[in-house]
Amino acid sequence: MQNLSLKLFEILEKYPSKELMANVDTKVIKYCVDNQEVISTIVDEIKPNCYVVSVNSMLIEYSKDELTKLDSKILRTFSYILIKFFENILKIAKIDKLQTLNNYMLSTNFFSNNFENIDLKKLRDIALKNHSNHTLVIRSINKTQNPKLFQELKKDGWLALVSRQVYIFDDFKRCEKHQNYRWDKKLLSDKRYIFKELDLDDFSLFEKAENLYNQLYLEKYSIHNVQFKAIYLQELVKKELLHLRLLYDNQKNKYVAVVGLIGEDGVITAPIVGYDLNYDIKEALYRRVIAYILEYAKTNNYVLNLSSGASSFKLNRGANANLEYMFVYTKHLPFFRRFIWKTLSFISNNFYAVLLQRLKL
Repeated sequence: MQNLSLKLFEILEKYPSKELMANVDTKVIKYCVDNQEVISTIVDEIKPNCYVVSVNSMLIEYSKDELTKLDSKILRTFSYILIKFFENILKIAKIDKLQTLNNYMLSTNFFSNNFENIDLKKLRDIALKNHSNHTLVIRSINKTQNPKLFQELKKDGWLALVSRQVYIFDDFKRCEKHQNYRWDKKLLSDKRYIFKELDLDDFSLFEKAENLYNQLYLEKYSIHNVQFKAIYLQELVKKELLHLRLLYDNQKNKYVAVVGLIGEDGVITAPIVGYDLNYDIKEALYRRVIAYILEYAKTNNYVLNLSSGASSFKLNRGANANLEYMFVYTKHLPFFRRFIWKTLSFISNNFYAVLLQRLKL
């Protein structure tokens, strides 16, 4: 899992982003600062896109998805009008004119030790020299894993926006105290279900992995999640960047779940998780996958950031809840664009953060 930025850029340089992730439309460049390769994504305007490169998608498109959950037609209509109003303001503010630094385009970004200690001012100056009209962004920062980077960004004048709440497993002795963790661990000894490595030369297995991921993350959760393509999964495994496994049901002779882990310098995350939604819930496919992830992290002494969602499930297995932040640098922008970013920062820190923590979202 070393030299991740360098290996990842070799893939991103070879293919347009949409051939790797169907809903990610971005230019990808890299900078070299203090011998550290930094991948940067460039988006110039609002267009159909994914939240890993688009703030508009994160704020507006997900909000539109939530409208279907409102029973009242009047409330649904009013909410839609309100969303469209804010969407127009964000468009005027060029909210998606973004340069996102160290962006691996995963649901949960992470940082090498070298990046944690990078000369931020030097990186900022180089980035602004190349794209002086873009908002600078760094995603997926939390105070538990990135305390130094968090403080350095604030000291350098970046604005913090709360993006969501994530769940971190950094103490497996604490996990062992949870009954749910121990129950799930026993599932791994069930010989009916076995996690198998994929044959690099069998592309159909990567297509199966894509399909199982899509069932959970796109069909059940949201079409706005990252739409990974099979070719990307194969390339990541070829470069030894992604630890990818399929769960095989020996009784029915079929693959029924997928898990993919990626990380750097002792930290991992699980951007690829999925299972056959037609299976009976009693077969506990999701629990088996999460048990595999936790055991892999524990065995290799990794800190695991298990992203957001399923809060009770993760807390009941020993996770710690942490607010995740997106930092933006806006001092070089016109007044109106700066004002909109400051407003978003204020709302996220004073209202959204409280809501996330109170409701354990």
